[in-house]
Amino acid sequence: MQLVGSNTSPYTRRLRLLLESHPETQVEFKAINYLEIPSDAQYLTSITPINKLPILIDGEKKVFESRVIAQYLFKKYGWPDLSLDQENVLSMVDAANDVGVSFFMLKKSGFDIDSSSFYMDRQRERLVTLFSELEVWAKRQSETNPADWNYVTMSLLSYIGWADFRKMADFSKHSGLSTFVARFSKKPGVAETAIPGAK
Repeated sequence: MQLVGSNTSPYTRRLRLLLESHPETQVEFKAINYLEIPSDAQYLTSITPINKLPILIDGEKKVFESRVIAQYLFKKYGWPDLSLDQENVLSMVDAANDVGVSFFMLKKSGFDIDSSSFYMDRQRERLVTLFSELEVWAKRQSETNPADWNYVTMSLLSYIGWADFRKMADFSKHSGLSTFVARFSKKPGVAETAIPGAK
């Protein structure tokens, strides 16, 4: 199997962390940079009609979207499914990540993401609520409990790392999220999958 993604994508990183925690899977990681390398952009469009990363290639099968890829891996290897509570937390992580990616793309397109508009204000309001809820959850996770190092934890860590790197979120009022990352920083694969150049 091969996981195609980027070194900066939080959606790719969460899957890499999941696979790092199951080394028996032996999935090859292929990093591409479709934003800056034309040939990588062409390659991406040749392997997926949705033109997004990551993609899992398993023989003749292609699996799109990180959440679907994770579900595919859980089923393929017989790993326990996420609980409803875990799915809800993952939905909150995904919502925060989606806001961040939207802001990043808007900024890259020349829009002032600090301006006031219905869309911008609505997204910022969502982040306030999401960060508050995620911080409560993050504080309950223990780095010494093996069960707490799971796909949801990996997803939150990946999002925070990306948002810090891209400066797409302000966690100054939510120190519990920053300390969460620090507490889980020694887990397998965290250093190896960190965004190149990130602090």
